[in-house]
Amino acid sequence: MTTKDLILLTARELFNQQGTARVTTNHIAKQADLSPGNLYYHFNDKDHIIKEIYENMIRDWEGAYHPIEGQEMHINALRNFIRDNFEMLWQYRFFYREMVALLNNNPALAKRHIEISQKRFLRQHNLLQKAIQDGLMQFPTLAIQQDVVTMAWVIANHYLVHLESMGQQVEKADFEKGIDLVMLVFSPYLR
Repeated sequence: MTTKDLILLTARELFNQQGTARVTTNHIAKQADLSPGNLYYHFNDKDHIIKEIYENMIRDWEGAYHPIEGQEMHINALRNFIRDNFEMLWQYRFFYREMVALLNNNPALAKRHIEISQKRFLRQHNLLQKAIQDGLMQFPTLAIQQDVVTMAWVIANHYLVHLESMGQQVEKADFEKGIDLVMLVFSPYLR
């Protein structure tokens, strides 16, 4: 692992545990067993670290899409895709927990996130089209199909915040219920 990768992994773990506001670059350097100067050699500031973690997240997310886009759509493939998405949400939970504040604080990150979200949303719509073509799903109208994609998107991307806002200490296993909720949204349209 390179020093840069170590910094990013350490920062992500600390951000997930404590939130970005409580973690300084000095905390990250200390946890990674590096000098602050070594950290600053690779990253100008915490915002730079967050942006780089975000780019890693985007690359990692590709791993969830490739298997399902390259095979016939069936119920297990759909559930595995949803599970892979929740796995990414868990690994990068600090971002989803603090998304609005992080985007408001960094216009460049906000612009990038909107671009990526629009592409991912379209990609998920295309996956539903594939599910229809493969005979897995059927929707009475295109409008309902689009609403279903929106509901699944909202549940997946905001499930962690929902749990924490209800006072729950969230563990990775709690995301199984999130997977079930997304599947429940799809269930009336499965053939």
